[in-house]
Amino acid sequence: MIPRLCYWTDGARGSAGRDPVGLIERLARGGVEAIVLREKDWSAAHVRDCARRVEKLRADGLRVLVSRRLDLARALALDGVQLGAESVSVREARAFLGPQALVGYSAHDVDEAREAAAQGASYVTLSPIFATGSKPEAAPRGLAWLRAAARALPVPVLALGGVTAERVAELRRAGAHGVVAISALGAAPDPERAAREFQRALADEKGT
Repeated sequence: MIPRLCYWTDGARGSAGRDPVGLIERLARGGVEAIVLREKDWSAAHVRDCARRVEKLRADGLRVLVSRRLDLARALALDGVQLGAESVSVREARAFLGPQALVGYSAHDVDEAREAAAQGASYVTLSPIFATGSKPEAAPRGLAWLRAAARALPVPVLALGGVTAERVAELRRAGAHGVVAISALGAAPDPERAAREFQRALADEKGT
């Protein structure tokens, strides 16, 4: 099953300087279903230590992916990888990790997303939907673009970029299967409460 509420680590910006493992624990209690370890300055040992420390959360259902590092995903028996234009191809990742792995792809246009889906992506992340502080130079694509892209793709779409719990309903109506939030979850004053608010919004929209 493709997760509907995801959190990506992003250094201090995405955690308000908190310990990442403690933060992940709080987010998981609130209902975050998947995380992507996306720390460019982490060594393999650091990723391994983090994965080990959240092992109990994985046993309880949390999906843990790593950005780009196929070798670590397989060596640590993680749930998958998140790829992008500068990583190995989805086809290579799928062949390396097998049919059960989650292979996500971060796309910024429909053609790119469609190609990732054709190569075996489990889902695609489309961004930025709204303006975001992480990429202030990137123009937001908007809900109309998300709607058209979601209709054109044969795999689930996760919306990223300026995502908040208050925007979940309109994102779902535009065709998003789920959402990725970074600072709205990780930098929230109460991350567990923030995750619960996202889950309530997702549940409300699912029922409409």
